[in-house]
Amino acid sequence: MKRLLMITIILMAGMAGCGTADENDSDSTNNGTNQEAGEDMTVQKGIVAGAMEPSLTKQDAADQNVYVYSVKNQTEQEKTFEFSSGQKIDYELRNEKGEVVYKDSKNKMYTQALQEITVKQGEAFTQKIVLPKLESGSYTLTVWMTAKGDQDYKATTAVEIE
Repeated sequence: MKRLLMITIILMAGMAGCGTADENDSDSTNNGTNQEAGEDMTVQKGIVAGAMEPSLTKQDAADQNVYVYSVKNQTEQEKTFEFSSGQKIDYELRNEKGEVVYKDSKNKMYTQALQEITVKQGEAFTQKIVLPKLESGSYTLTVWMTAKGDQDYKATTAVEIE
C-alpha cells in the first residue's frame, strides 16, 4: 500500500512539472504577451527600436528669429501626450551669464482644457516658436513639452542676435 502511494505521488509530481515552461520559452508560446493580464510584455522588458527624439532647428525667416521644436517618435508604438491646458510647450532664453531673460509662459494665461495628442511611429509633434525682440548678444534657447506625467523632452540651441 505504501509502495502504491509512493508511486502515485511520484507520478503526480512528474506530471505537474511537465506543464511548466521556462521564462525564456514564454515568447514562443504566447508571442511576448501576458494573456492573463492582457498586456504586452515586450514593452515591460524595454524592447523598442528607438526613443522619442526632441530637436530644435532654426527656420529662415525675414527679420524674425523663428525656430521649430520637434519631438519625433522613433519607438515601435504610438505615443499619446496629455495636456491639462492649451499650452503644449514652454521655452526660455538665457543670456551669457545664465540668467533667464525671457520665459514664454510668464505673465500668460492658457485655456483650461484637457487635450490629447497622439504621435504615431515615425511621425513628429512640431511647434513653431517666434522669439521676442532681443538685444544683440549670445543666448541659449531651451524648449520643452508641458505634457503631464511625462518626460519634458528638452531641446537646447545657441541663439546669436546681431
